[in-house]
Amino acid sequence: MAKKSVPSEHARRRFLDAGIAVLGERGHAGLKLAQVCAAAGANTGSFYHAFSSWADFKTALIAHWRQEQSRRLIDGALAIDDPIERITFLTDVGLTLDRASEAAIRVWSTHDDEVRGHLEEVDRERARVIADTSAAVIDDPDRAEVFAQVAMYLLIGYQMSTVESLDALRVGFQSMLEHTLGEKAPMLG
Repeated sequence: MAKKSVPSEHARRRFLDAGIAVLGERGHAGLKLAQVCAAAGANTGSFYHAFSSWADFKTALIAHWRQEQSRRLIDGALAIDDPIERITFLTDVGLTLDRASEAAIRVWSTHDDEVRGHLEEVDRERARVIADTSAAVIDDPDRAEVFAQVAMYLLIGYQMSTVESLDALRVGFQSMLEHTLGEKAPMLG
């Protein structure tokens, strides 16, 4: 009996990146095998070589989103020693996250407990790094916690809004930074 070859990480990632793209374009209800294969430029045979099942793919997809759109970015922020520079980096992340795929994940989380668990942890991780970083600037952990929650509310509201205004999000972030950090607040581009 022939051994099944192991799919390359590149092959798996191609489908995972395609899945994130499909989520952004079609929402979680449009996340279908045919759409993912078309976006990946591959067929279902290739898909099932890379993933044992659709459930396996969905589990890998939410883990991929969490790694690429949260953990990797948080690690990048934590590599910055200066807290003001880190706040600028985190603000830029908030302004450049893929709004459509983030919104699709949030909607999906209302229908899937596994996705909801990941999303809740991501939101906590994001808020934690914002709070810890701002506390290093203002030396007030309670105020930093509130700042982090408001920043998350702004981001989530923007992601879920039916009216897209990146400029309004930027103004909201800038206002919060100035209110919380005073003259230490970085100017957003």
